[in-house]
Amino acid sequence: MTGNRIEIDGRLLGQPQVRITPAGTPVLRFTVECGTPGEELRLGIVMTGEAALTAEKVLELGRQVKVIGRMRALKGSFKTDAGFEVVAASIEPTEPE
Repeated sequence: MTGNRIEIDGRLLGQPQVRITPAGTPVLRFTVECGTPGEELRLGIVMTGEAALTAEKVLELGRQVKVIGRMRALKGSFKTDAGFEVVAASIEPTEPE
């Protein structure tokens, strides 16, 4: 089976934002900085559904996180350096290395 899967470890930039769509679906958005010094990459992360509300409770500015999900082309105004975003299937806080 082939697919679009990405796993990243990074530092949370800014405050996570949860919005509720008109249909009542929670949508969590935040930005993660990952990469090595001098080669940093900022990636937008989005998660929907009840998992988004659960994830928001453990996220805080500067926190290290591990995100597993898939990539998609970026649409709208939530732009990052990369031109794409990660649709998260799971988000876990981690300890810095």
